[in-house]
Amino acid sequence: MKLEQLDDEIKARHKIKVGAKVPRYDLTRFAGYYKPLQSLINAKGQLCLYLNGTTGIIDSPDERRAERYLQGKDSLNFSSVYLLNNPTTTDSGYIVGFGNPNRSQTYSKAHKPNPFYECRDDGFLFLIAPDWKTLEIIVVTSGYNTIQGNAKGLADGVYNEAIETMREAAKTFYQY
Repeated sequence: MKLEQLDDEIKARHKIKVGAKVPRYDLTRFAGYYKPLQSLINAKGQLCLYLNGTTGIIDSPDERRAERYLQGKDSLNFSSVYLLNNPTTTDSGYIVGFGNPNRSQTYSKAHKPNPFYECRDDGFLFLIAPDWKTLEIIVVTSGYNTIQGNAKGLADGVYNEAIETMREAAKTFYQY
C-alpha cells in the first residue's frame, strides 16, 4: 500500500479538509488484496488513515510506547507505528517501522466488531519517506511474532527485490 499526504489543491478539488491538525494519508496505490481494508473505504471510494502522536494518549512507558499510530474510519486503530532503532533508514533513505493490526475483537466504546480481528496475527512493515509525506505499508501474513525481525531485514535490504516487484504491480487505488 502506498499512502500519501495530498497537496492542498488536490484536497480542495475532492472536498477533503485542508489544514487539518492530524496528517491525513490517502491510499493512492495498492498491490494485492487485504480483506479488512474494505471496511475503511469511505462513501467516495477513498481509503485514508490519520497519523497521530502517542505521547499523552497511549498510557505506556516511553520504552514500550510506539512513536505514532494510524487511525482509520470510525476511529479504528489500524496499527501502532514503532520505529526501528529510532529511526533506522534503508539505503534509499526511508525510515523503517513496524506494527500490527488491532488484536481486539471489538473497538470503540460502542463495541463495534473489529474488521482486523481475523488478521490479528499479521504484521505490518512501514517504509516512511524522510519528510513523512509518504508511507508504504507491507502486510506480513502471520507475521505478528516475527515483525521486528522482518523490519530489521527490511532495513538491511533483504526485501528490496520483493518491494520493487510489489511497486511495479501496484495499481491506482483512487483517481485523485
